[in-house]
Amino acid sequence: MKTRALIFALPIAGALALGSNAWAQEAAAPGDTVTALQKAKELIETGKYKEAAALCEHASKLASGPCPDCLLGVARAYAGAGQLTAAVQVTRMAIPLLSSNPESQAKAYVQLGVLLVRNGARAAESDDAFRRAVALDGSLKGEVRAQLAEALLVRARQDAARRQPAPAEVIVANPAGTS
Repeated sequence: MKTRALIFALPIAGALALGSNAWAQEAAAPGDTVTALQKAKELIETGKYKEAAALCEHASKLASGPCPDCLLGVARAYAGAGQLTAAVQVTRMAIPLLSSNPESQAKAYVQLGVLLVRNGARAAESDDAFRRAVALDGSLKGEVRAQLAEALLVRARQDAARRQPAPAEVIVANPAGTS
């Protein structure tokens, strides 16, 4: 039980940081994990990240043991809310829990690669996540190629932004025209 509490400590803290009212969510939340996660996915798609994080937390309570899908849902809610570092951490927590399901683990690696790119991680780190995804599930090659292409565009934009000179400070000696 301590392991489960530790696994969900970051998501719970993040849900609180998002300002969710978990008690109100639980009162209206679905009674099974699958339904709760489906509803959380819908909330994420509509931009209701706080509610989605709380619902994923509720789903983790309903699960009988560690719930990697709950963690991945929390990570997507964090990412939507702009908390990319937390999203990366939670996704990393979910990956080992998916070791018995290579297809799901591969999809989690794709999610990790995308989050790493969005968070400005080194190219080698995100590329490694994408490579692991393809190694686990070759059918994801097309998706990974699309994500890599998008990652290259994001990196190019980030590099271009870093190379832009800082705007020159304009000093107006006498704006009113008087001495």
